[in-house]
Amino acid sequence: MAEWGGFPSRLRDLLDPVGRKLGFEGAVDAGRVFSRWDAIVGPDISKHVEPTSLRDGVLRVRTDSPAWATEVAYLSGEIAGRVNKALGRELVRELKVASGPPTRSNRPGATPRPEQAPATSSSSPTDPQEAFENAHRAWSRRRGKRGPDQGF
Repeated sequence: MAEWGGFPSRLRDLLDPVGRKLGFEGAVDAGRVFSRWDAIVGPDISKHVEPTSLRDGVLRVRTDSPAWATEVAYLSGEIAGRVNKALGRELVRELKVASGPPTRSNRPGATPRPEQAPATSSSSPTDPQEAFENAHRAWSRRRGKRGPDQGF
């Protein structure tokens, strides 16, 4: 522990005023929520829901489907309570839920979900013209039209 004026201080107590001046207010708390998310909400929820921001008492989360967004909206009070308990103080007053593509693979140490795994197909054309023609054929099949090699 650091000492300031003869009193031991926690690092957060020293850095929070500096963070507020720089516009990073609450960054430590947001980091704690993000890093403990799986433990706070449990594995079933964390597979489908991730925190995206924590600012001014509002915790924003993203779900991987509209069905999960509805479920999390019903559980918002319980989730906010769990976060506040994990942080040791009432920080989250409101939970806002959005549904969108997951970004968990961007989090340090996160394992990409199967649907996020990058395609490593060796059959992908490297020639831009060939890639365009393949894409156009696929688009044409979806639209019930003929591809570029069959005329328009």
